[in-house]
Amino acid sequence: MGGLPHTAHAAPTYPAPIVAGDSTAHAWGITTRFAQTTPCRVEITLNQAVFMAHIPEMIQAGIFNAQVTPALQQQAPHYLMNTLQTDVTPGFVHTLFTQRNAPASCHFAWSYTAPDGTAHPMLGFDMTRQAHDRIDWDHLRFGDLVMMGVKPTMDREFDVLVNEETMDVTIALSKNQDEADLPPPTGSK
Repeated sequence: MGGLPHTAHAAPTYPAPIVAGDSTAHAWGITTRFAQTTPCRVEITLNQAVFMAHIPEMIQAGIFNAQVTPALQQQAPHYLMNTLQTDVTPGFVHTLFTQRNAPASCHFAWSYTAPDGTAHPMLGFDMTRQAHDRIDWDHLRFGDLVMMGVKPTMDREFDVLVNEETMDVTIALSKNQDEADLPPPTGSK
């Protein structure tokens, strides 16, 4: 799984940054911050406009399939943001819990900033160091955190948007790659 840190040097001490300012994640629009250290709360924000501008790089990096056309990108931004957070969240969890003096548990809260500058919640979940330590990080696959008992609480509005866009994505990706036309957005007349 890409994005998981494999460091040979000593672990930083909590609360060290989870995403460096010069990282690929940051360049793609992701910022993290400790809203609180006791109890631990990490806020992760995705800038939708920056994220959308960098989707071609994410396709090159293998995060998204080459069938994610510009039309599909415009039609399913919430689906794509949800897919990215599912891919990168394990790396953030692992980075936190491998820090020296890491807390016994932490709440992770994802949100996104829309192109108009408004903030919107995506999801949140609690993770314990004990659960972290049971994960086989060298063999982690996409979506495994949910399989390990992490139960995210999806924001209702974000969940509805992702579900609506999932239908469009499913139809578009099931078509022959040469077919450029997408179905009209779900719910359109």
